[in-house]
Amino acid sequence: PTLDYPLLTKLVSKLTLRVIDDSGTAIGEGVATGVARLRRSEAQSKVVILLTDGDNNAGEVSPDFAAQVAKDHQIKLYTIQVGSGDEVDVEDGQDFLGNPHYSRQRFPVNPELLKRMAGLTGGEMYMATDGKQLVDSMQNILNQLEKTKFEAPRSSFEDLFPLLLIPGVALIGLEVLLRALLLRRFP
Repeated sequence: PTLDYPLLTKLVSKLTLRVIDDSGTAIGEGVATGVARLRRSEAQSKVVILLTDGDNNAGEVSPDFAAQVAKDHQIKLYTIQVGSGDEVDVEDGQDFLGNPHYSRQRFPVNPELLKRMAGLTGGEMYMATDGKQLVDSMQNILNQLEKTKFEAPRSSFEDLFPLLLIPGVALIGLEVLLRALLLRRFP
């Protein structure tokens, strides 16, 4: 979670299609990676949020094993299924003018697996078929997390420019007096 929304917006805007191998969905490996990053954390509560659009069909770590490891490390797993398994338009290239070309594809989903994984760790499973449901799901998850107050380091500042401004004005005044009285120019 972050409060740096401009950075998050910038990072999301740089995402491009086909950066990640789209031949499969490795749910188990995604959860295992999150657990590996959090296992040594000293935080009181640790959470992994799994956002997936499909069923586990790739990777070497099974989702059930990854969920069990998360449970062993007291890490809650919240799962969000994006989509309902219906056919959707997917960009599969560009035409000769550079316009995107779409085709209809079906991505299988497994809500039972996501529900089982979340239930094992004490988390919850959510389903999002549109943007509003996704936002609501994320908001529900964030509202359930315990809040920690952070005190920003207090800093005080003091303007020091008068220390340089006063001598600077005095030197300019001295220059004006010297030019008027001693260092006059004659044509």
